[in-house]
Amino acid sequence: MSKYKFSEIKFGIYKTVILSDESNGSRFQISLTGATPLKFNIPVNGRIFNILDSFMSPTELLEGEGSRCWMMAPFTNRISDDTYQFNGNKYRMEPNSINGKVIHGFSHLIPFEIYNLEITDSFIEVTLSTTMIRPGIFKGYPFALDLFIKYKLHDSHLDVKIIAENVGDIPLPYSSGWHPYFKTTDDGIEHLILSLESESVILLDQNYIPLPGSLAYGSINDFPQLDFRSSVPPQFRVISHRKIDHCYDKIAKDTNGISTAYIYDPDNGLKISLTQKGGVTLVFTGDLLTVRPRKSIAIEPLQVMTNAFNRSELREAITVLPGQKSTFEFGVIISSS
Repeated sequence: MSKYKFSEIKFGIYKTVILSDESNGSRFQISLTGATPLKFNIPVNGRIFNILDSFMSPTELLEGEGSRCWMMAPFTNRISDDTYQFNGNKYRMEPNSINGKVIHGFSHLIPFEIYNLEITDSFIEVTLSTTMIRPGIFKGYPFALDLFIKYKLHDSHLDVKIIAENVGDIPLPYSSGWHPYFKTTDDGIEHLILSLESESVILLDQNYIPLPGSLAYGSINDFPQLDFRSSVPPQFRVISHRKIDHCYDKIAKDTNGISTAYIYDPDNGLKISLTQKGGVTLVFTGDLLTVRPRKSIAIEPLQVMTNAFNRSELREAITVLPGQKSTFEFGVIISSS
């Protein structure tokens, strides 16, 4: 019998599913609304600890403050003036969050269904899907898209794939990502050591929109306060009250095309690594949150930078032709010393 178990429970009015490893107590809980991760309980120093600072109550999930652990599709972050041009047409998005903003896509609003479940001796994987993204449903996005999100738990590791398929008859714009908040303790993030092998930081205007053209791409060498490369001594990579809300580009990859960013807690030896295949990485220390500010840190894997729908150099990257798919892969690796 497999050590992995699948279960379904309610979170207030919300349906959720749980992937668990009975041998070590790891449990990963997902709301079917938005396919939103709620908890990732893992064993740490003899106790079970939740490394995700997601929505702690059904009310928080409903209100969506901080976009905590949202899956983001069919776009990520912001779109300048809520408008974009594609295929020669101009589109205007409607607000998709309780605070009246157009931000982080709208997949977080959609109820997902269980598409497939696989349990083996070495892993458990659930695929959640929706066919609700269709012309006329979301103003400003008149395209037909099927969305699949795969969550795979093996030991205390999590692998995620977001797969979008253009099921319409015209090209469509698309990008995806994840907005997780990680914590190693309930006492905050100031002591954490951050590592991210990036050569470039994306420069923004006052509305958090990347600057036009090549002006958006700043060298990390010009921003030492945002430099968290391993070549920087650990004592200079401690968060230590720094305010960070920046996207990193030109990130080093291994031979498999995988880049890794991590936080390390020197007090308890817990290390949380975010891996991703391609894309950019956004780091946010949560200073603007009204609930639990700076209690966790967002390390967000993104296929492309903010406002990609309006950037000519990213047009090919965000275009999905009829019958084609776009896949983005990332994951979380937990270790301790």
